[in-house]
Amino acid sequence: MRTRLIAAVTATSVGLAFWWGLTEPLPVPPVILLGVPAAILFCAGLIAGRLGAVASPVALLFSLFIGSIIATQLHQAFRPNTPPVSSFGDLMVLGLPDLLIPLGAAAVLGLIGGLLGERLLPSSPGAKT
Repeated sequence: MRTRLIAAVTATSVGLAFWWGLTEPLPVPPVILLGVPAAILFCAGLIAGRLGAVASPVALLFSLFIGSIIATQLHQAFRPNTPPVSSFGDLMVLGLPDLLIPLGAAAVLGLIGGLLGERLLPSSPGAKT
């Protein structure tokens, strides 16, 4: 179970970090900007199984911080005096009150994906399907 959780968090964090970092300067429509990460967070729940409700918010949080670092480095490569990136569009802000709703949505997506993931690939060998 722990292996599935670590695999889900690692894969999702890296993938979403590059998504946030590379799409930050682009005018991406909100449906696409949030739809792709929602699908990836659902898949993190599939991978993590029963711990999908934990894996998805943790992966989202890590990905936002790593994506912020990637985006900041990309910006500073072309404009050295650029401040650190603290938001991805108007909907994803790296501030605590603004971040609670996306973290809650990630937990719900992870829970739904985890329930489906447990049915498709049970964690324990004797688990019922």
